[in-house]
Amino acid sequence: MFKLFKPSYDLKPAFYKMTFDYRDFPEDDIRYFREAAKRNFDFVEYIRMLHDHSLGIRLPKGLVPYDTFWMMDDGRQTIYAVSRLRHKLNVHSVREGGHIGYDVPPSLRKRGYGTELLRLTLVRAASMGFKKVLVTCDFDNEGSAKVIERNGGVFENEMVSSYSGKLVKRYWIDCSLLSGTQR
Repeated sequence: MFKLFKPSYDLKPAFYKMTFDYRDFPEDDIRYFREAAKRNFDFVEYIRMLHDHSLGIRLPKGLVPYDTFWMMDDGRQTIYAVSRLRHKLNVHSVREGGHIGYDVPPSLRKRGYGTELLRLTLVRAASMGFKKVLVTCDFDNEGSAKVIERNGGVFENEMVSSYSGKLVKRYWIDCSLLSGTQR
């Protein structure tokens, strides 16, 4: 049984295991490893930064407050996937990015982890008072589109990414249908 955990100091061994075990991410797709890859990486500061970002403190320009979640089993030894729940949308995230972003290492894909990660993040969004959330994926990311659709995503439209130039699919998910238990 998987649960979402906010990054915390006691999860340092699982974090380092994740950064070592899941090096199969393409170089441009390791969003949450950027900090760990720095020469003088400070895990305590990293956790503090994520906590501050959830409160809207020390946010880099263009970002909105967001919570980071690590999907782990009850043993809390392994981080299987990571999600981010943005508290609101800005100009960028309304076009691409949406309220929820998530990452599943390539070696763990096609096992249902992405579907469960998004489901758990949606439950968290509902508990925070979200009625609907926007979730996006690249047009050619069929796996992510399936994850979104399995979680009730209703396709709205496509937009061109200002970063990649690729088409981005935009989906809305109704959080009021979630009760916090398996659907």
